[in-house]
Amino acid sequence: MSSIEALHLQSRWRDRQHFTILDADFGIGLRFLDIWADWQAHPQRPDRLHVIGLVNALPDAIALSKQFALAASTARKVCVDKLINAWPLNLPGLHRMDFEDGAVTLTLLVGDRGLSLERLRAKVDLFCLSSEDLTDDLSAQGKLFETLVRLAGPDADIVFPAGLDVDYRELTERLNKRSHSTTSNWEQFAQKPLDRCAIVVGAGFAGMGVAHALALRGWAVTVIDKKSASNPSTSGEMAFTTHARHVSAAQTPMVSRDDDLRARLSRAGSLRSMARWRHLPKTVVNRCGAIQLQRDQGRIVDLSSVLAALRFPTEWARYVDAQEASVLSGRKLARGGIYFPTAAQVNPQGLIDALACTPGIQLLEGDVDRLAKANDQWLAQDAGGNILAQAPYVVVASAMDSFNILNRSHVLPEDSRLSKMHALAGEITLLPNEALAGGPRCIVSGDGYVLPAVDGFCVAGSSYVHGATQAVSTAEGRIGNLKRAAGLLNQPHIPQDLCETALPGWAGWRAVMPGRLPVVGPVPETYGLWVACGFASRGLTWAPLAGDLIAAALNAEPLPLENDIIDAISAI
Repeated sequence: MSSIEALHLQSRWRDRQHFTILDADFGIGLRFLDIWADWQAHPQRPDRLHVIGLVNALPDAIALSKQFALAASTARKVCVDKLINAWPLNLPGLHRMDFEDGAVTLTLLVGDRGLSLERLRAKVDLFCLSSEDLTDDLSAQGKLFETLVRLAGPDADIVFPAGLDVDYRELTERLNKRSHSTTSNWEQFAQKPLDRCAIVVGAGFAGMGVAHALALRGWAVTVIDKKSASNPSTSGEMAFTTHARHVSAAQTPMVSRDDDLRARLSRAGSLRSMARWRHLPKTVVNRCGAIQLQRDQGRIVDLSSVLAALRFPTEWARYVDAQEASVLSGRKLARGGIYFPTAAQVNPQGLIDALACTPGIQLLEGDVDRLAKANDQWLAQDAGGNILAQAPYVVVASAMDSFNILNRSHVLPEDSRLSKMHALAGEITLLPNEALAGGPRCIVSGDGYVLPAVDGFCVAGSSYVHGATQAVSTAEGRIGNLKRAAGLLNQPHIPQDLCETALPGWAGWRAVMPGRLPVVGPVPETYGLWVACGFASRGLTWAPLAGDLIAAALNAEPLPLENDIIDAISAI
């Protein structure tokens, strides 16, 4: 590993707005700690520093702490403690950590090095290569060069391992002579502080996730939504109440035997929510855990063999039998399943309210009909052509309305994937917890779900109504949710008086795309216009990640998601 002095960082990053380093010899992060300390010490540092590390696997935080105690200097103790506190579980894929209020980021890619580099999307200023990556094989050299060219930013440079006896000067020369003519729609970062303004259309999970991510990076964000009301608890200040009667919801990861795109996207979203929501109180985000029960009919999948093949750490997911599932849930369950310790019960309206309080976010009531562009500014207009707000960047995150707004703005390609988005109605039902013997201690899911009691009620759900013309609570929907709860909690007898009662609940719409993947990304050939919609039933899981994905692109950061997933969700 090259010493910190050999990187010549002070001359490389002087007066830069942002600087990105790819460390292919990351190890346990000792060089990252030195780079971080160097950034802290020098006034002519870049405004934002991004380090990317490649690792085959991650030690757990306890083992890492012991290694740092032996190798890291005492002067680095504060940074070491922050790194250990943010250290992720040993899960495959990409992990993002934020320090110094987001001015310093660390992105770790875990797994096969070649695949990790292939799935990375970033513009790198300095490559710190490992002897593991270098060989005298010409074919391997060519593949490495192609990778470096794709990732390299303007004036990128390479630092080779100390003591390397192979001459790679030609590789460096070829890198510096490469063409920068190709750009991606994702490369739209704001060059000037005055450009760091955005409009977000929609104040649901997707819209507030984007607004929160941008505001954390110092942006001024105007969130426009037509569903709002005065909130008496905040002295008449504006508050959006889209989910006012949606008292409780589940945010859980998912797994698949082959760890497919949806499973990886779900894992990335769940991990991002843990980072972004960790400051919120338990009344808003309660990490109570969840049990996904083994199916006993229909398409039965052996969940224990699925987890055994994936080899995830037990802190993320583990198989539990019926006895352990009963202990965890506090209910005598008939079967076991997968236990997710970090799954969360979320207060939807409480979450939206908390994110809306982030400095830099302004709430505006209005009904955006279409968008127009004038003098490098996007104009959000109502049906009468009145300008509601303007900014260099707009993110449309208005569920089913997203297609209509973009279509009326004449910015979508003729074969837009958004035209295939459809609305799916559904409802949840609030069941008195005494009717469910107090309800479960954790989320219990399978064919539907039951959540722990809040204010004397357990939320049970959820129905799926195809072809509905309105989203309303119905007797059929309530009875269906009662039956789901009874089956999950192994409670075969539903109290007759409950079936005959108009139980409280909430009904809403899901914006669903074919393939059940969201749409997140820039609108093609239309600079400054982005979209985030089609989240279906996974708004809580995907919203924090979608927000950080868009905000990272607009701030020239390494993107916090792998390339193949980005390609799949950004097809507009």
